[in-house]
Amino acid sequence: MRIKLRNAINSKPRMFGVIFIMLAGGGYGTGPWFAQNLERNGANPMGFLTARFVISAALLIAFRLARMGLKNLPNTADALKIFFLGAFGFFVSPLLYFIALQDLDSGLVVVIFYIYPALAVILSWIIYKHKPNRVITICLFTTLTGVWLTAGQVGDGNTAGVVITFFSAITHAVYVVAAGSISKKSDPLTMLTIALTGAAVTFTVVSLIGPSSLDPEFPVNQQGWLLVLAMAFLITIVATTLFFAGIKRIGPGVTSMVETFEAVVTIFIGILLMSEIVTVIQILGTVTVL
Repeated sequence: MRIKLRNAINSKPRMFGVIFIMLAGGGYGTGPWFAQNLERNGANPMGFLTARFVISAALLIAFRLARMGLKNLPNTADALKIFFLGAFGFFVSPLLYFIALQDLDSGLVVVIFYIYPALAVILSWIIYKHKPNRVITICLFTTLTGVWLTAGQVGDGNTAGVVITFFSAITHAVYVVAAGSISKKSDPLTMLTIALTGAAVTFTVVSLIGPSSLDPEFPVNQQGWLLVLAMAFLITIVATTLFFAGIKRIGPGVTSMVETFEAVVTIFIGILLMSEIVTVIQILGTVTVL
């Protein structure tokens, strides 16, 4: 059964790449709900992200050692590239994203955040000479229009949240483009293990010696820690493994477009579980982005 599934995936890499990225986006889309409930249980973004990445890295290191030992490790240069990809990509963008959620509704944040596919396509064009075709160019224009419509719904008092979200999108675009070139240097499990180790090291170091504004606050009860474990498994391990498997098959440009499915999941969860209200203009902006 496993061999048949592997053969099916290998025979249709682009189709399964799209499926993997959509599933990853669905997992990432639950992030704001986890963040809201973790903050109710005493944690701040720095605290629950530090716990999330340290736990995820420890679990994956143990799992990979048990399954593969020290076999099939990338060379030192590639391992360092993957490590620093995680140290940067898994630190800056998620931290800014969850900080922005403290000022804005999740639906607003995720739609504004999805300016990143336009940035990723432009970066791929500049760096890898992957010139976007006419369809992608039209999609980029509609994405920018949708983000502009959505950002216009934010009051003046929440301008900081919009700016933080934009910076999160920029850093995520850099991460996706970099991941596209690095993803072929190792298998998804090994790559994720090394990248999460980089993130865990960064969060731990910043927690210990960083500025007071980034002091971590961890969950104060058992429910909060169970949420951290669930977040570590669902979003960090499962979703990101699918992300690396998908981007390896379809590249960063298409990945950034397909991953907009995350916004659909986030908005539905925001309405159904987080009592968020969506205006007509926000709906129009979201549809335009997607």
